[in-house]
Amino acid sequence: MSKTSVLTAELAPLAYAEALLQLAEECGVSRTAVLTRAGLRAEILLNPTGRLALADFHLLASSALALCDEPALGLLLGLRLNASAHGILGYALLSSADLGKAIHFALRYYRVLGLTFELQLVELPDSLELRASESVPLGALSRFSAEGLFGSLFSIAEFLLGEPPQGIEIGFTFPEPAHAGRYRQAFGVAACFDQPWHWFRLPRAYLAHPMALANPATMQMCEQQCEALLASLDLQEGLLSRVRRLLLARPGDFPDLAAAARALHTSERSLRRHLAASGTSYQHVLDEVRRSLALQYLSTTHLPLFEIAHLLGFSDPSNFRRAFRKWTGRAPSDYRAAPVPATRSTP
Repeated sequence: MSKTSVLTAELAPLAYAEALLQLAEECGVSRTAVLTRAGLRAEILLNPTGRLALADFHLLASSALALCDEPALGLLLGLRLNASAHGILGYALLSSADLGKAIHFALRYYRVLGLTFELQLVELPDSLELRASESVPLGALSRFSAEGLFGSLFSIAEFLLGEPPQGIEIGFTFPEPAHAGRYRQAFGVAACFDQPWHWFRLPRAYLAHPMALANPATMQMCEQQCEALLASLDLQEGLLSRVRRLLLARPGDFPDLAAAARALHTSERSLRRHLAASGTSYQHVLDEVRRSLALQYLSTTHLPLFEIAHLLGFSDPSNFRRAFRKWTGRAPSDYRAAPVPATRSTP
């Protein structure tokens, strides 16, 4: 496996990264500066598959947030991500017969976009409510990601309808931020905060709105490609994502391979074989999760090193220090003093 982390099990369209870098440039920050702070090379933007490891996109987002003097960066990014930015899924939405069918198609295949949210559609008497919950802890990127998701949903709805949707409602789990007024500017309505989950409501009257570019043949082709992508994710990467989520859900109490296999309802041998087929191992996945959490704890908390070591499952802080240096080439104290993304190790 290359130097990319286990988060490469989920991929995002390169269009997301390009839109983010263009937005940073408009904020007066060069793409070179964003890439450098993220510890990434420009070559990652030339992937012929048109996809980017989600881990790398998160590094770009963290870097852009740190460099740009723009608290609503996630919202502005989302508003730029209309249907065409989402690849084959976006084309499917454009080709749907009406908005209702487009929404249900998106809910069926959204995982091909590598989103870090679980989505649920709830039918209310006068509206449809889309609920979004983080599938993995996003930490400092939580608000950025939620703003981006709902900003993009609004942008897509506006594009498909030919006008900004009216009568929508929106809510977020986080407390009201200082830039809450920007939400009214973007969505035409004030947002609710401190909600049990993120939610976006659209009046049911819009569901029968026909799509101007409806094309059954194109829709069928898009559906076949989405099915193939989804099958590929399930076969090659689904178990990898489930392992990562299992580990992230139990920081400080990481299961061993046998316990993980039981929790995932598979055999130890099968789990080892599937991970090997994806070019990794359980120990490597565990190390990458520990590394990711370590970077988060060091850059966003004031926890002492011995407590971080305990949260990462190390019985001795010295073992954590050795592991962190192996992962990043730096000491934990050095990273905390200057949390520029460290060089990632290769297995």
